[in-house]
Amino acid sequence: MQLLSQQLPSGGYGYPFPSITINPMTFFEVTGYLGSVPEDPLNRYLFDMKVLEKDDPNIRRCYIMDIDFLIFVKKLITVSKDLSVNITVTCPDCKKDINKTIQFNQIRFKAIDPAIMEGSFIELNGRRYETIVPTVDDFMKVFQKYLVYRKLEDLDLIKTIALIKDFEFKGNEVEDAVVGAKYEDITMLLALKDLYYDRVEPIQVECPECNKNIKNEEERRYMTVSVNNLIVNFFREIVRYNPIDATKIQFKQVRKIG
Repeated sequence: MQLLSQQLPSGGYGYPFPSITINPMTFFEVTGYLGSVPEDPLNRYLFDMKVLEKDDPNIRRCYIMDIDFLIFVKKLITVSKDLSVNITVTCPDCKKDINKTIQFNQIRFKAIDPAIMEGSFIELNGRRYETIVPTVDDFMKVFQKYLVYRKLEDLDLIKTIALIKDFEFKGNEVEDAVVGAKYEDITMLLALKDLYYDRVEPIQVECPECNKNIKNEEERRYMTVSVNNLIVNFFREIVRYNPIDATKIQFKQVRKIG
């Protein structure tokens, strides 16, 4: 599958390549993935990036804001030929299960202002720092450099630090400012992460039972599901979306003895 750069959360801003190639996993690759993928979030993320890089070397130049979406696309095209996924959500009010089919073309991104792709400046702990929109290469450099300062491996922390360009020259200072952030600095970092990473709109699921008598749109109740949580178990989802064609299995006739 080829995705045009414009079809990514970043809109392909500044990309020197027109598209990214993502291929579905084979049986061998799925079994290898399930047997090798680390359990902790950071190393699983690094593992997923390596899996993507096998499809297209330009993955290294993609923004991290696009990577989460591309990981989802890789899983989606592996389990579903028609690029759809069925989900079941339990309504927290009436407790009924709601089944919904999500099509790939229903996924939407938050509108992005080209100005934010040029980076910005933020103030943490009374000091001004320059930010960037990190690529996979940038993330990996921060990851390797960060391990020199700390042995703690935390995905969210490293993704946050990767946003701050000054980490390259002021490693200890920036790390202290992020790890020790308080009050409005916490709010600033959360806003920065939301601005540069959480670009895929969550899926809205409506409860027909709770909303059947509600006509005012503003009063209707919806549940949200993160796109990244749509596909959890590879084999279960593959079997679910690809039922066996009985005509393709033929048993040998057993000859009775006696």
